[in-house]
Amino acid sequence: MNPRKIRPWFDVTILSVSLSLMMVTGVKAQSVRPIDPNLVPRQGKAVSDFVPKGWKIQERIEGDINSDRIPDTAFTLIESDTTKERARAFVVLLKQANGNLRRLAVANKFLLCASCGGAISGVDGTPSTDIKIQKGVITVSQLTGSRFANEIVHRFWLDKPSQRLVLIGKDVRDFDRATGDETLTSENYLTGQRIVSKYRKSKLVSQQKSQIPKRKQFIETVAGF
Repeated sequence: MNPRKIRPWFDVTILSVSLSLMMVTGVKAQSVRPIDPNLVPRQGKAVSDFVPKGWKIQERIEGDINSDRIPDTAFTLIESDTTKERARAFVVLLKQANGNLRRLAVANKFLLCASCGGAISGVDGTPSTDIKIQKGVITVSQLTGSRFANEIVHRFWLDKPSQRLVLIGKDVRDFDRATGDETLTSENYLTGQRIVSKYRKSKLVSQQKSQIPKRKQFIETVAGF
């Protein structure tokens, strides 16, 4: 079989899967009510103080976000009621010198819907989610799909002038788990650069670079795809 005839089919298939996921995610997002940030207290002594009634913690991690050498906390919330399509949220807390916790952010838009995990879903059947805090950067990776899979990675850090979390980068990876073919779109909002890389059988075959606006987007306004 001519490999040149396979590549367009793969690109169209990956594009179709990505568009289908975005449509499903959008429809399901409309059927759930996002968390009201006011339900999450601004101050507390323990992480549990920031979990509203009817919600529970899925993933949790600690790390220094504001360079004060005191471990802060980030975690994902999900509604406890499993009889309906459940909302999710991302909460970030700063630990004070006196040991108390202060709410830094409640983001209710960029986590994928609770039932969008597909065959490779993680905790509670939701998209597999991995959170890291390294050198002040919060990285949230979400994986969904089956053979044709999608991974979206958001990177945030503390904007000093506003003292709020802003999006500094995003990666969207569409890939075939069986063949190793993939398309990776990486955007850096600090440098204003987008890089689109295409792989065939895990080998880089093309890469395109372009400029994008350098913009300040607060975590509360960031959407999933």
